[in-house]
Amino acid sequence: MRHLWLAIVIALLAVGCWAADPLTIDEAIREALTNSPLIHQQEAYRQAAAFGEQAARADYLPRFSAAYTYQNLAEAPFVNIYGNQVITNSRDQHHWEVAVSQPIFAGFAITARHRLAELGLATREVEMRQARQAVILQVKQRCFGLLMAQKALSVAQSSTTALAAHETDARKFHENGLVPLNDLLKAQVARADALQRQHRAEADDKQARAALCLLLGRDYDSTVDIADVDPVSPVLPELESMIDQATAVRPEIALLEQAILSKESERLATRSDYYPRIELLGKYQQDGDDPGATTNDYTNQYNASVGVQARWTFFEFGKTRAATAKTQAEQRALEQALERMRDDVRLQVIQTHLDLDVAARNIDTAKTALDQAREHWRITNLLYQQQLTTTTDVLDARSYLDRAESAYHEARYGYGTALAGLEWAVGREN
Repeated sequence: MRHLWLAIVIALLAVGCWAADPLTIDEAIREALTNSPLIHQQEAYRQAAAFGEQAARADYLPRFSAAYTYQNLAEAPFVNIYGNQVITNSRDQHHWEVAVSQPIFAGFAITARHRLAELGLATREVEMRQARQAVILQVKQRCFGLLMAQKALSVAQSSTTALAAHETDARKFHENGLVPLNDLLKAQVARADALQRQHRAEADDKQARAALCLLLGRDYDSTVDIADVDPVSPVLPELESMIDQATAVRPEIALLEQAILSKESERLATRSDYYPRIELLGKYQQDGDDPGATTNDYTNQYNASVGVQARWTFFEFGKTRAATAKTQAEQRALEQALERMRDDVRLQVIQTHLDLDVAARNIDTAKTALDQAREHWRITNLLYQQQLTTTTDVLDARSYLDRAESAYHEARYGYGTALAGLEWAVGREN
């Protein structure tokens, strides 16, 4: 029994340790992609488009049909022959038939509709890729947002602790008559202000965690932590190369290209109304006076036929021409939208590349400023302990340190966010 309890305790500790392990950003991405409603929605759309393509492909194949009719006449049909009534059929008439029709030529409409369905499926696949990239970008942004919120909370807590200690020193000095009451009041106000900032930072931290949890498909109040990351400058291609890659693979551009191809197929389907429809028909039928149409005393019991049917609507007051012109105008509009989108993508790559460059340079600057601010705080605090400086100088030094720490963390995680934005801008999924 003692060994059993020991095993249970070890298992619980193992589970607790596993649950406490922070997620890496890659693990968070995989979890979000698995649980994202957006991804599931796009997958359902893709499946629907696949079924639509199958339905359009079926138009190439023959169609089979069957029909059954029954009539009960008030009088048996007859004809007059030299004044004599000759019965030509029974009052109960049963008829059934099976038929097959095979399209031979439909003015390219079937081909165009099938092509439209194929393009629809391809479009859904591109939209799936677009959704994946959007989710990946959101996860990275929220992960860095949570890391920044954690650091902001740490800075706020450290500031509250330091200013509370300074308030204690100021109170002692005031009680001993070394500093005026105004110095103590300044320290108290500064400590209260720091506590308010800490409360705001705590709320921001909870909000960042809830946002990430929801994106991961968890309950908003679940426990989640992200493993800290150090900024690493990747070897990036030349800017022109990244612009070329983005214009070649970005889903937004691919979607417009698919839409232009769809308009071309739509125009072909519309123009099919200029041509006749030709199909091969085959039919077998039986007629009789019983439900199975197996007996017929008046005419042949069964018959079969094979034929060709052609239909041609050759005039509709310009309807086909107007519909074709409408499709061509829409296609031209999409072509202009594609050019605008290419320009937008180029600008996005340039902007995110500049953001990354600025963030990379800011890290070193912010690190130097942080080291200086820490040293300034240490010296100023020691000078105050020896009554060689004022409370105002101490509060200023702490304010400089808080801003420097915040700026350093913003630079670090801003670099990660900027890199995620650049990867999204060039169409990467990593």
